[in-house]
Amino acid sequence: MKFLVSLLFVGSTVLLFGQSRLSTPMEIMAFMEASPTQYRIDQLYGPPPKRERPVLANGNYVELEDNREHLRDYAALETEAHKALKAKALALANRERPKYKKIRKLYQQILDDIPQHAQILTYMGDSYYRQKNWEKALLYFDQALAANPIDYVAQRLKAEVFLLQKDTAKAAQAIAKAHLLNRNNKLLLLRLKEIWALNGQNYELAWGFDPKCYLEREADTVSIVADGVWLTYGMYKAVWSYEPDYQYIKSRQEVSDFLFHAELEGTLGTFLTYSALPEKGRRIEPALEAFAQALDADLLEEYVFYEVLLVDHPALAAHLTDEFAAKLLEYMQKIRNQDFGRD
Repeated sequence: MKFLVSLLFVGSTVLLFGQSRLSTPMEIMAFMEASPTQYRIDQLYGPPPKRERPVLANGNYVELEDNREHLRDYAALETEAHKALKAKALALANRERPKYKKIRKLYQQILDDIPQHAQILTYMGDSYYRQKNWEKALLYFDQALAANPIDYVAQRLKAEVFLLQKDTAKAAQAIAKAHLLNRNNKLLLLRLKEIWALNGQNYELAWGFDPKCYLEREADTVSIVADGVWLTYGMYKAVWSYEPDYQYIKSRQEVSDFLFHAELEGTLGTFLTYSALPEKGRRIEPALEAFAQALDADLLEEYVFYEVLLVDHPALAAHLTDEFAAKLLEYMQKIRNQDFGRD
C-alpha cells in the first residue's frame, strides 16, 4: 500500500517539539512489532463510528479535588430553597412585563449563600442586559467569568452587548471566545458564523478533524481499522492506548502532558505520511491540508488544541489563558476561514 511505503520515507526523520522528542511513524511501527500485544490491520469500509462530541451544559464548572479535575454543576450546590428562588426568578423574567428589581432580589438571596454561583451572576447580568443597562450587564458577566472560566453563556451575552453597541469587531472576538468555552455547542457555532459574517469574516463548516479509523480490542489482539493515511493515526492511538511501556518511555523524555503530546504525535505523524504521497492521485484530506497551513503559520499547538483536544475534552477551556485564547482566535481567523475541499 502506498501509505506504508511513505512511512519508510519519513521513518528516519527526527521530530522535535519544544524540548520533547516526537516518535516517527516508523518508530511507532517498530514499537508495535516488538510488543507482546498482537496488532491486526483491517480496511475500513464506510464511515468510522461517529466521533463523540461532548457539549457542556449551562451551569457546568470545573473543580479540582484530590489532584483530579471534575466537571460539576452549580445545581448540586443549591438547596431546595435555592432551587425554588431560582425557579421563581426565571418565571418572573419570562413574563410580558418583568419586574427586574424583584427578580434581582431573588437572585441576590441565592448569591448571599453561594457567592461563587456563576450561573446566578450571569442571570443577574441578563436582567440588566434585558433593560439595556450594558455597563451593569457587562459587570456581572465579567464576575461570572471570573468565578467560572467556562461560563459560555456570560461570554455569549457579552458578544451580544458589543453587537448592540455597534462594535462588530469586539463582538466577533467575544463570540469566538464563547465558542472556545463550549467547542461543540452547535448554536454557539452558528451564532459565531453569523456575527463573523457581519464583521466580514468567514468560518468554514465544511471540514473537521474526523480520522477514518478506530480501534477494537479482543483478548490480546488490537485491531486497527483504518482507511488510507489514517492507518498512521490509528497506530499512534493504539500505542498510546495499549502500551504502558511507551508512556513510561515518554515520561523519561520529560513529557508531562500525555494528552497533548499523544495527539501532537498522532496528527504530525499522519501528516508526514500524507505529505510523502505523490500529490498526483492523492486523495485530498481537508483536515490534513489544514494541518499543513497551520504548520506554515506556526500554529501547530493551536491546531491540535482546537481541532482535537477541545472537541474531545471541551472542559479543557477552563485552562485557557488570555494569551493562548488570542492564539486560538488567530488560528480560527487564518485557518478556519478556508474550505480545503472534500473527498
